Amino acid sequence: MVTRISGLASGMDIDSMVKKLMTAESIPLTKMNQQKQLMEWKRENYREVSTKLVTFLQDKITKLSSATVLNAQKANVTGNTSAVSAVASSSASGVIDIKVERLASASIAVTESGTWTNRDASTTTLQDLGIATGQVQIGNATIDVSEGDTIEAFVSKINNNKTAGVTAIYDAAGGLSLTSKATGTSSALQIDPAILSKFNLTSTPGQDAKAVINGLTVSKSSNTFDVNGVMLTLNSTTPTDTTRITVSKDTDKVVEAVQSFVDAYNEVLSTLNSKVSEERYKKYTPLSTEERAAMSDEEAKLWTDKAKSGMLKNDSILRQTISDMRTAILQGVDIGRTVEVTNADGTTSTVNKPLMLTELGITTGTYQTNGKLELDTDKLKAALEKDPDIVTDFFSTNYSTSFADNTYKQSDGLLAKMRKITNVSLQQMAQTAGTSQVSKDLTSTFLANSTMGEALNALERRISDMTRKLNTIETNYFKKFTAMETAINKYNSTSSSLAGL
Repeated sequence: MVTRISGLASGMDIDSMVKKLMTAESIPLTKMNQQKQLMEWKRENYREVSTKLVTFLQDKITKLSSATVLNAQKANVTGNTSAVSAVASSSASGVIDIKVERLASASIAVTESGTWTNRDASTTTLQDLGIATGQVQIGNATIDVSEGDTIEAFVSKINNNKTAGVTAIYDAAGGLSLTSKATGTSSALQIDPAILSKFNLTSTPGQDAKAVINGLTVSKSSNTFDVNGVMLTLNSTTPTDTTRITVSKDTDKVVEAVQSFVDAYNEVLSTLNSKVSEERYKKYTPLSTEERAAMSDEEAKLWTDKAKSGMLKNDSILRQTISDMRTAILQGVDIGRTVEVTNADGTTSTVNKPLMLTELGITTGTYQTNGKLELDTDKLKAALEKDPDIVTDFFSTNYSTSFADNTYKQSDGLLAKMRKITNVSLQQMAQTAGTSQVSKDLTSTFLANSTMGEALNALERRISDMTRKLNTIETNYFKKFTAMETAINKYNSTSSSLAGL
């Protein structure tokens, strides 16, 4: 390394001169650093868009594809409404008439009334009752009886044992109660003879529930029945009264689901539109270290905001995604409907009539809204009243088979189309910028083998090479000025010697 000296001999400001010379030499490096910064900003913009699309895909499209969302059903109970409650699944159908003849009950063993002497649970031990230490059978488990175990401790052991399947209750005056957690005839309790004897327990077996459903007598071990996708819960007996359950589309939940899709779609479309139309200020280049130092924090922020603007203006990936989404929305879904039309020659022919978005009360708004959707909930409810399957047909058709490829067809439902369009966009951004196709994290790591990733690596190598080159140039400048200072010093010394003679 060359020793840097001041310009004492020449009277020049060597450091300042070299700095100015290096400013000119560093122009190519500054441009490369600006190019790198712009590329990093653009890549971050791609990541912002990709996380929006991943969220749209995972939190909306995938969830809406579940039959329980867009095909939500409800069970309407009439007649003796207190006797039976019902919950309809998405596959529920039909009408159910039910009479409840008997509720399911659990097996129970209780101390016989009037046979128990008052005993405190916290002080009376099992040994006091004549029950030896060891193990006793309670339900499906063996319970340890340790020396000094009180009745309170014994009851706690039963209740805390997950295998036993028994609930134990003790009352000082009344005695012990053991109840099976299961119901029905199969819930018979196995109780150790010593416990039966010392607690004077009398057992009552459990019974199955019995109901007449649409004329058919049905017995179940519990009070919960699953009939044609309707979960029935028996609450009380109705020997003579009939409860009727009818299944219908849960219009409110379906409308809520469609509205949630409209909101999510509009949010994604707004993000895409804002990115492709954002103004680009080319004269605002990324600030160099020297330029940043000459500005206040507020000035630097305002400048940088301008420099960052429009990174994805008119981006081809985003524009294609917008175009595909809007086309899919307006295209409709071919569900096999046909209509007869009259030709110019007076003959008639049959043509397909796709199911259109407007039939669900959804429109694309005005031109200024850039394709955003608007939902008229009253029209959608009316459409559901007329055709309960209209939403399922429009949104869910072919979704289960949409994973084979990413090319959408008119016969695909809207969710299938959106899934394919989103996947294509995510794949293209991953190939271009190295963004994740599955992460919603704005700080997720970029893939190195993307087009931009490889370009950034190459640019970083060029920056590193240029930095080394500039260090060499700067060193050479100081070598030359050092040689000049040395020569002037030598000349001055010789001149002083001659003057002395």
